[in-house]
Amino acid sequence: MKTGMVSAIKSKLVSDESAVRTVLFGPFRGLRFDLNLRSQTQVYLGLWERETYGVIRRETHSAEWFVDIGAGKGELCTLFATLPHVQRVVAIEPNNMEMATLRANLIHNNIDLSRVETLTKFVGTKVGTEYVEVDQLGLSDVLRGLIKIDVDGFEFDVLKSGTQLFSEGKSDILVETHSPELERDCIEWLKARGYTCDIIKNAWWRIMIPEQRPLPHNRWLFATRIAR
Repeated sequence: MKTGMVSAIKSKLVSDESAVRTVLFGPFRGLRFDLNLRSQTQVYLGLWERETYGVIRRETHSAEWFVDIGAGKGELCTLFATLPHVQRVVAIEPNNMEMATLRANLIHNNIDLSRVETLTKFVGTKVGTEYVEVDQLGLSDVLRGLIKIDVDGFEFDVLKSGTQLFSEGKSDILVETHSPELERDCIEWLKARGYTCDIIKNAWWRIMIPEQRPLPHNRWLFATRIAR
């Protein structure tokens, strides 16, 4: 069945309304988010960005801090905020509406808002009050942490804003790349700093259940290193 036909049927059968719902499957299982099933059915069913779930599950055991750059509605921040061994959670999202939903999702899961630091900014090397560099976040280079980057084409600039941390620390990096050139640049830059990089290919079944991404190239890259 063609994707367009599936979408048309879904539009007729599924109400275009948001409600607080409990995720059924995946690492977010049991968490409660404000979801509109017309556009967020995959989150509800545990299929959204499903390819990253293996990494995320491992990191929930090993990461001692977590930073979400391009946090969106805060599903990952909520997950890591529920883990007592995670000492610090930082959510960075420039969209005010998304940030408002993120805070609401924390409340839906009985998480104190002070548990997650929130910055309504862009991350990168540009100078200005609306920008912050990774190296300005004061992240521990002794504890192991995870940084997730999903910034729709600016991922390489985000990496370059964290030159000190990524050269000295013990952070793992999960980054969505949005072009073959950006993917290559990110890999070369990270390898030069001692990282091992693995491309997470999109699942074969995305042909039938796509995520409706705006750009033709969307897949994930996971990088890890042992601090020198």
